[in-house]
Amino acid sequence: MESPDLGHRKTRYIIKTMSASYGVSPTRYRLSWIRQKKVNPTSRKQVLRDVSCEVKPGEITAIAGPSGAGKTTLLEILAGVIPPCRVSGQVLVNDRPMNPNFFRRVSGYVTQEDLLFPLLTVEETLLFSARLRLHGGLADAKSRVHDLLDQLGLRHVAGRESGQGPTAGYREARGGGCRSASISSTIPRCF
Repeated sequence: MESPDLGHRKTRYIIKTMSASYGVSPTRYRLSWIRQKKVNPTSRKQVLRDVSCEVKPGEITAIAGPSGAGKTTLLEILAGVIPPCRVSGQVLVNDRPMNPNFFRRVSGYVTQEDLLFPLLTVEETLLFSARLRLHGGLADAKSRVHDLLDQLGLRHVAGRESGQGPTAGYREARGGGCRSASISSTIPRCF
C-alpha cells in the first residue's frame, strides 16, 4: 500500500478514527495479601470502545472526560504513538490508513507537562530537536531555530535555562516561554 503524501511541508492533515477500540492485557500475575493469583491472560481491559472522531487542520479540538476515560490513549492513537495495528477499527490520515512510522516524523505530541532538558537553554533545546528532525546540517538547524525564536517571541529567553531549578533565568523562562519552547521542540512543522 502506498503512503499518503505526508512529506511535503504544506500538506494539511485530517486525522480520523472510525469505530476505534483499544484494550490492554493484564499482567500475568496479580499479588494479593496471601498469595499470587494467576490472571486469565485472555481477559483484556477495554480502554477505548467504539470511538469515532475527526481532527481537522486549523481547528481546536477538545478531548474531555473523567480520569481513566481514555483521553491520553486516544491522543496517542491519533499521534501514531500506539500503532493502528494494535487498534481495532480504523485510523486514517487524509482518508488513507495511517503509516505510523512516517506520520510520527511530521507530527508531534505535546504532553501536559513541559519535558525540557533542565540544563539546556531554550535555544539549545530547540537546536537539539531541530538536529534530530532536520536532514540539513548544523547551519540549517541554527538558521531555523533563530527564525523560530523570532516567530514565537522567545528571543529574550533564548539564553536562559529552560528547566526547573534555582537558575538566574528560571522565573523569566518558565511559564509561557517554556511552554512555547516545549511545543515548538515537539512539533516538527516548526522547523
